[in-house]
Amino acid sequence: MIKIPKDINRIINKLTAAGYEVYCAGQCVMASYAGEEPQDWDLYTDCPQDEIRKFFPDGEAIGRQVVRLDHTEEIISDDINVADSVEGIIADIVTMRGKIEDQLREYDFTAEAIAEHPQKSPVDPYGGRQDIKDLILKPAGDIEAAFRKTPEKLLKAIRYVSLYGFDLNRDLSEMIARNAALLQDADKEEILYEFTLIINGKYAGKALKMVAGLGLLAGIIGEKTAAAAGKRAESDYETLTEHIDKIKHIPLRRQALLYLCFDKYYREAVEYLPYEELDREYLLDAKTLVQDIHFLGTDVAIKGFLNRCGWDKYNFIDKLSKAQAAVFDLSTQKIEARDHILKMILAEKQPIFVEDLAIDADDIIEAGITDDTERAEYLLHLLPEVVHQKPKYNDRKELLKLAAKFNKNKFSAAFRGVKWLR
Repeated sequence: MIKIPKDINRIINKLTAAGYEVYCAGQCVMASYAGEEPQDWDLYTDCPQDEIRKFFPDGEAIGRQVVRLDHTEEIISDDINVADSVEGIIADIVTMRGKIEDQLREYDFTAEAIAEHPQKSPVDPYGGRQDIKDLILKPAGDIEAAFRKTPEKLLKAIRYVSLYGFDLNRDLSEMIARNAALLQDADKEEILYEFTLIINGKYAGKALKMVAGLGLLAGIIGEKTAAAAGKRAESDYETLTEHIDKIKHIPLRRQALLYLCFDKYYREAVEYLPYEELDREYLLDAKTLVQDIHFLGTDVAIKGFLNRCGWDKYNFIDKLSKAQAAVFDLSTQKIEARDHILKMILAEKQPIFVEDLAIDADDIIEAGITDDTERAEYLLHLLPEVVHQKPKYNDRKELLKLAAKFNKNKFSAAFRGVKWLR
């Protein structure tokens, strides 16, 4: 018998008290047998949907056969270096079509096709409990037809490897390899969803080896990128799979490390999947910035880098470079030196950003240097570079002198009209 959360038990008890049968089935049961605590629960019942809605009026109707009760809270992190998290449970209450055995035939893998009843023995028509114990993922039914119909299911199998540490039996491995090319036609949103779960799983290294070994990598980074990747990329990817489980479970950081394996094809690989705008920006910038950050050997260089990129992106690139060093066994000497210099900068409260300056754009206008707001902003943004080199210049009088000097510079006139955002 699996451990069932209180919120799920309340749903089951309400339905059974009314005389209906209720089974837990699918991934929630598989995860429970694998020693995990699932958040998504599929409950199958002979209770009609209209009755379910009466019992649970706050539920959301999903089609004609499902009522969803979402008791989760998504914790969105403002820090891109901290993974988002979800607390609570989601229950999908499904009105069965036929018996529970009929429902279990719709699952793709034997480890999923298990149903648990509060008062009865488990329903396990394919021997899935033993397969979970043996950590073997096997197909249930005609999974090859399922792959042709829904190609992203090729990655679903690898997701279970990453989450629970399964091996694939020979039949399933051969079917995946045989149908790997189908992934090129799959929904890219679904591919990104599966890829994110795979790369962030407990056994991500094992799963990523399978991704490459079974010919699925082209479906994640694009066929052209995969075809163009040389021996260096293959070697770096292999090293990544061996050591990725050493580093923290931050999906975007892990994805950036994978893309970095493909060097000059980095941009093409990133652009293949439909990332959200901010995630895409961080990933695309990472290729250049993770190289640049290794050459920040002085306080001036670090302050300049921070001023250009901001703290959020600096922290992302900094932690990415540290993860890269851990995965590829690189020297940490420059990282340690950079950390020491940054610690000194912060301890001395040295000015870094425009906001740290002793003046603002209004001061430049009030001093009569210019009466154009955009021009004043432009002049203001020229000042941090000087202050980075000589922090003592962060003085109202000195900064206004510099702003006046820059305003008279003929070269700076070419930039009139440029907008500068603070």
